[in-house]
Amino acid sequence: MQVNEKFLDSIYQEFDVLQTTEKTDITDQNKFATLDDHIKAKLIMFDNVKRPDLYRLSKLIEDHAQRAYEPLIATFETEHLYKYVEKHYLELMKNIPKTWVIGGFDNPFFAPETPPDKAEILTCAGTNLQNMWIVISKGSDGLFGLVAEDIGGVEKGDHFRGFFTSKQDIIKTVIQKINQSLMTHIDFFNVEK
Repeated sequence: MQVNEKFLDSIYQEFDVLQTTEKTDITDQNKFATLDDHIKAKLIMFDNVKRPDLYRLSKLIEDHAQRAYEPLIATFETEHLYKYVEKHYLELMKNIPKTWVIGGFDNPFFAPETPPDKAEILTCAGTNLQNMWIVISKGSDGLFGLVAEDIGGVEKGDHFRGFFTSKQDIIKTVIQKINQSLMTHIDFFNVEK
């Protein structure tokens, strides 16, 4: 993966289905009322959605991770966005076996509070992950997650494009590319519970 290659584009290039699947209105709560509705759909493509629509889906994934006691990856485009939910995440981390928090943490003095044995805080500043909103967890049928790129609008963070998927090959590739970008090793299947 080239350093300046957009993260989402690098995923799209690996899977034709991401390029050919029609976009879906993820705001249709009659169709996507629950996390199970999303998981059963296998792949939901979207474009030009707003932050509140993704926030609702993120919360569904986070709530699942806490209820089911499953690991969680969460990315934040900026330090400010993480600080906004830090107290919530500190509580969440207490009830999850492992959490990877990845953010565009530019400030070298930024030191989020974390339970050290249950969480890793990683910076993605200067990488192709910095404009990404990714939330991944695991269920009884495998991994699933939200993968979205900030495409701006009037202001940064106004609109996003991307997908939600429970297709194992796609979501495992997302994690593999996160590992490559950050030179780390996130492994959902080797977490002590």
